Amino acid sequence: MTEPRHGRFYAQELVLDLNANVREQIQEALDANEAQDWHLVGVSGVPGEGGVMLFWDTARAGFGRTTG
Repeated sequence: MTEPRHGRFYAQELVLDLNANVREQIQEALDANEAQDWHLVGVSGVPGEGGVMLFWDTARAGFGRTTG
């Protein structure tokens, strides 16, 4: 399945299996997106749904450098 198009920032919803290791499920998502060079900028719980939202900055880090 192809990821939907988005701008620079991407909100990823994780629906967690509460019968499995929650930390491992979250770590897998973090590792997968870090491999894409994305940077985590926020996290929020999803009330009543047993999930979390991970907010990613998908732009490559410039570390304060500008082109020119």
